[in-house]
Amino acid sequence: MRLRRAAVPAIAVAALAVLLWVLRPGHHPQRDGSQGAPVELQGAARAPDSIPVAPPSALPIRVAAPPGPADAEPATFEGRVISAEGGAPVSGAELTFSQAGAASSTRAAPDGTFTFQPPSSGRWLLQAVVAPGFLPFAPEWGHSPVEFLARTGLHVRGIEVHLAPALELTGRVVDEDGKAVAGASVRMLGPLAEAALYPVADRFVSDARGEFRFSGPEGALLEARKDGYRPGRAELDWNASVNRRVTIELSVARREQGERGTITGRVVQPGGGPLPGALVSASRMRWSGEGPASAQALSDSDGAFTLLALDPGRYRVTARAEGHASASIARAEPGARDLLLELGPGGRLRGCVRDGASSTPVAPFTVMVFGRRGPLEREIEQSRSVIDPSGCYAIDDLTPGPAAVVVAAPGYGASRELTVEVPVSGEAVADAVLTRGGRVSGRVVDDGDGSPIAGARIRVEGALEGAASTFPVLSEATSDADGRFEVAGLPSRASLFVAAADHHARILGGLDVPPGGATGPVEVRLRRTAPGEPPRVDLAGIGVVLSARGEGLWVAGLAPGGSAAEAGLRRGDVVISVDGRSVVDLGFADAVNAIRGPEGTSVVLGVRRDGEGLEIRAVRRLVRG
Repeated sequence: MRLRRAAVPAIAVAALAVLLWVLRPGHHPQRDGSQGAPVELQGAARAPDSIPVAPPSALPIRVAAPPGPADAEPATFEGRVISAEGGAPVSGAELTFSQAGAASSTRAAPDGTFTFQPPSSGRWLLQAVVAPGFLPFAPEWGHSPVEFLARTGLHVRGIEVHLAPALELTGRVVDEDGKAVAGASVRMLGPLAEAALYPVADRFVSDARGEFRFSGPEGALLEARKDGYRPGRAELDWNASVNRRVTIELSVARREQGERGTITGRVVQPGGGPLPGALVSASRMRWSGEGPASAQALSDSDGAFTLLALDPGRYRVTARAEGHASASIARAEPGARDLLLELGPGGRLRGCVRDGASSTPVAPFTVMVFGRRGPLEREIEQSRSVIDPSGCYAIDDLTPGPAAVVVAAPGYGASRELTVEVPVSGEAVADAVLTRGGRVSGRVVDDGDGSPIAGARIRVEGALEGAASTFPVLSEATSDADGRFEVAGLPSRASLFVAAADHHARILGGLDVPPGGATGPVEVRLRRTAPGEPPRVDLAGIGVVLSARGEGLWVAGLAPGGSAAEAGLRRGDVVISVDGRSVVDLGFADAVNAIRGPEGTSVVLGVRRDGEGLEIRAVRRLVRG
């Protein structure tokens, strides 16, 4: 398992860099009828408040061997810890597992191999994996999204745990004219919840050149501040991670920003008794959805919590605890006191995952459960990665009500969306059948001279970005000395995100891939960056920002000079069909993917404007970030 959260590219000119925009534990869209985190379609021109959701990395956990034959011995989980960069063994990595508050650890040998023999049967959470020189995986105690199911006589072998090296990256703070800003305070937000028990350095100050050095996981959000400027943010996305540099731009403040404040409150059980150990987080609410947690804390023995250093604004405060359904309060502002979050009993969802061709169990896999808030709106409830040889799962503590379930596994396309009703008591059932994904082969070359680019990283953008950061929902590959690559496990319609050092990245969209079949070869041309130029993203699209709302995709913005604006699409229009297919029938992710396509092709959008219907045809073309 690559224990980090990789970054989703900050773009998409025809339909997105974030296909399912809320698939991150703890992320909650606004509940005002609009769906959070719009689809961004304008290269580097992302709205400053739009925080994309990070996808999982490619093959973070692999189970390379089938379960051994059943016997009378205690269950074991066997594998090795390797570097996510190059696959070298990680000597001495310590793996800690927990069950009902108890902990058990094992240490990897010099060759990276480990064996974990659970002291008892049942569900064990992978609570921490740490090693010198690597970014830690260590979420808040009891809140890990990774579980192992131990049963006497069953042995799972061939597990690979991928740790991300703590590579040094360079950050730079600049003003609106691109000039260095010295003395800016920088902090890291986002997936640091994965390192809560073993925190990484997350506070920095820019030097005379505006630079600072840091190590951080893909998907982290860097926030810079300096008196006289508005706070600036930049994501450590995949492109920035490949190039090992990120730039944060500050704009001059036009008015006072206000003082930071705190929010306090208590987490209680039904009846008012305190609930200690609940994970409480605050996420800023904006028109474009919610970003990563700005602050988080564990409730103490009295159930009390304090969320510190919150900027002025409105926040969703959410509490989670094992054995209870989550609860949240929207629009809380710094200075709020005595918030009361009552966590009641949750419902249960269970099911089994099978291979569509052989009907054999699939393991490992990731289950994502969403609350259904409307025809297109989905709000993540839980994302759980499971290693169980039986291919079955059970998820407790779900909020009762209508839900949607999606399952994904290495080498497979995602399951169709399964709709269920989570009961107040009892359980709902969602069994999934998975079909083998397709393959795409190709070659990455320099756009200037056509020479091959070795070491380019190719990632599949799919409909399941931002799931629990531990399983391979998306696939990736690295180009060889001749620039060639092959990526497997693709959905039937896919997009490739390609990045290489010293080059602008590229999204190649609209690839039709038959399930279990192959497409290609395709050629991906990357533009070289100029000295000191931040890497951006090129892709073919129509230049529109879309957000799921009601029964359509609301046009939240248009790229200046983009083909959507030229074709007559307006902000406030609602896209209700794509090439004659209803957006509701397609679902958000498939509708967005249908808008994408090869450069030079066109797409017909059915649009509702002021109660009237019209059709708009837009030509997809290359937009350079």
